[in-house]
Amino acid sequence: MKILSIETSGKTFSTALNENDKTIASSYYEYGHIHSEIIITAIERLLKDTNNSFENIDKFALSVGPGSFTGIRVAMTAIKTFAQVLNKQVVAIDTLSILEASLPKIKGIKVISTIDALRNEVYIKKGKKIIIKNIDSFIRSLKTYKNKVIIIGNAAIVYKEELSKGLGSLSVSLPEIMHMPKASVLANLAYKSKNNLSYNKVQPLYIRKSWAEESKK
Repeated sequence: MKILSIETSGKTFSTALNENDKTIASSYYEYGHIHSEIIITAIERLLKDTNNSFENIDKFALSVGPGSFTGIRVAMTAIKTFAQVLNKQVVAIDTLSILEASLPKIKGIKVISTIDALRNEVYIKKGKKIIIKNIDSFIRSLKTYKNKVIIIGNAAIVYKEELSKGLGSLSVSLPEIMHMPKASVLANLAYKSKNNLSYNKVQPLYIRKSWAEESKK
């Protein structure tokens, strides 16, 4: 089982090829929000470097958000096109789940994935649902944990000062690169997932409308 995954929900862009739950190759780019300019080249390079072709791929995987509206649409268009032409299925994983799976479970430490929702708000998971929460309210809720917490995701970078001030020694900081969702983790999740979709059933996960859409009101 070969899975080609693409992650474009933030400022970074990554691709990965997974074969039978093992990452064969992956690429990671941090060029800012220019995913549409590099996505095809990056995928073709990954396939060429591993002596594969699109026809060898059994399944595709992508992150459906929350995150950059533009980035998500870029991957969505590419993956749905590949899946339609090749008659392959797609696995869609939310970005918070990808971040959450990026770290191993550590006894005594709670890992919470977060994404900046702008306006002093963050996307977080509440059970299986993704919600938006004010950053101050989010920090207050973290103080209920008796053990240390690791906040993973770009919200940990954006609100670093607020988290440090509000949580103090309760918070465990990570290097910036670890806060970025990666296609290799996405591919691992996709391999284990049973939620295979037809290309026309794949939809982006938009918790709120984009700035452009809201400004039309």
